[in-house]
Amino acid sequence: MAHPFAILIRRIIWILVALTLILFAVSNRHIVEISLLPFQYAVTIPVWGVLFLGIFIGLLISAFVTGWFRLKSFTKRRKAERRVDELDAQVNALAEDTHKLKAAKAHEEASGGLLTKND
Repeated sequence: MAHPFAILIRRIIWILVALTLILFAVSNRHIVEISLLPFQYAVTIPVWGVLFLGIFIGLLISAFVTGWFRLKSFTKRRKAERRVDELDAQVNALAEDTHKLKAAKAHEEASGGLLTKND
């Protein structure tokens, strides 16, 4: 659990970030025109809209990339877990076979010793 002082500091930082963004949006109400070179269409939006749109697009891209890497690591982990389960089953089978061989050998030695005593 996080320390209460750390939670307070984190909240204060987020409040300061929010206030800074609000002040930026209020201070930069100028209209700018955005267009992409090969297209003829242009969009006019306030400067703060450009900033927030950039932040939103950045968040979407980072969420997609992070999700992609998490999915890849999840599939790798699942394959590794399946492999571990297979190897564990093989080790258990080998241990059981070894136990059976030792038991059979001990039984054979024990029954061989009985036969020599009865002869």
